[in-house]
Amino acid sequence: MRSIEELGKEYRKRTPKSLECFERAKKSLQGGVGSNFQVIEPYPMFIDHAKGSKFWDVDGNEYIDFNMAFGALLAGHAHPLLIKVAEEQLPKGTLYCMAIDASATCAEEIKKRFPVDVVRFTNSGTEATMHAIRLARGYTGEDKIIKIEGCYHGMHDYVLQSVGPDLDEAGSESCPTTVPMSKGIPREVTKMIVAVPYNNIDAMRDALERNKGEVAAVIVEPVMMNCGLIFPKDGYLEKLRELTEEYNVVLIFDEVKTGFKIAPGGASEYYHIKPDLIALSKSLGCGFSLGAFGGKKEIMEHIGDVAHGGTYNANPLAVQTSITALRDVINRENLERATKLEDKLAEGIRKVLKDNGISGYVNSIGPCGMVFFTEHKIYDYRSFVRYCNEDKLTKLWLELVNNNGIWISPRPDEHWTISVQHTEEDIEKFLEAFRKIAPDL
Repeated sequence: MRSIEELGKEYRKRTPKSLECFERAKKSLQGGVGSNFQVIEPYPMFIDHAKGSKFWDVDGNEYIDFNMAFGALLAGHAHPLLIKVAEEQLPKGTLYCMAIDASATCAEEIKKRFPVDVVRFTNSGTEATMHAIRLARGYTGEDKIIKIEGCYHGMHDYVLQSVGPDLDEAGSESCPTTVPMSKGIPREVTKMIVAVPYNNIDAMRDALERNKGEVAAVIVEPVMMNCGLIFPKDGYLEKLRELTEEYNVVLIFDEVKTGFKIAPGGASEYYHIKPDLIALSKSLGCGFSLGAFGGKKEIMEHIGDVAHGGTYNANPLAVQTSITALRDVINRENLERATKLEDKLAEGIRKVLKDNGISGYVNSIGPCGMVFFTEHKIYDYRSFVRYCNEDKLTKLWLELVNNNGIWISPRPDEHWTISVQHTEEDIEKFLEAFRKIAPDL
């Protein structure tokens, strides 16, 4: 059985030009990358180009991409319809900082899918959750926010709390201590955030009661997609909706990752829940920087008293491509096809696990999936930390990359995504590689 160290040596042998790029980048880019999330061991892979379901690194190696930019590319890479729209818009200008009719068209397409009355645009998921939280505070007049332990909602201070805390610092399971994810966040900010475990409605009720009259909103990722892939227990989201109404607290669904993927209308459609506000991004732009938040008109109409802006908000390039993506690329028919491919992949992996006597199971929803190498049920952040076999997931990634041309996320907390441009052949190549790797797992 090959060790992670041995597999790392194979990675180095396969990607010498990536190492050259990395050494050069470190001289002008802090850490050699543009984002902390691009840091991987032994060093980042540098990409040359991508198309369809594949990308090619600077060494000329071809990979079938099952990460798809952390799920943002439900449309796949360089979809021809989106390229055509972008080419048509480019000579007309990419930024006006003035109103365009297309922004209303894009908002109408969002309203067809999600239970929102009106929409405002942003440039990213971080901005979408940031503005939704500010709006909830402005609407209620309260300051505290309840978030789910282990959920990631973007890069602003108010949600960089209890994202991946060390369990030694995280306090009790039913009443967690809020732990900032980063240095540089004021202590007073952390005091305004209450962490609650996922799938624990009693802990949520307790948190709402302890902070009664002080909570503006509960923000939740309906399906946890930053701890692999963790589903809500039966009735959890329904009871959460009831509780927030009982305590007069705004319920925010962070559908940045679930939106457009697990159903055309995201988790709101899939679980038949109407939150007060919804945050969207990733597949909304399908490779272009676009986010949005929307919800009940009685809340949204407080924008004006609540600051919302952005130079690049609803820029014509991103909005025009989004309209085409929503209508013609990531529409219901294509999503159903991608979901069938994911079903085939998930069932195939389950069979391989069984045939090889490997402890584990696969969670799968829409075109998204994740394998957990454990017999234990993972239902929240702490069970993920305790039972997720990080070494096996790292080993799986290196084995898939080194000799099989399959790319999944190198991070053990990220699921895979099947795009509308993946094929039956792509799925079979993944399964063929998994069959070959399984005895070593």
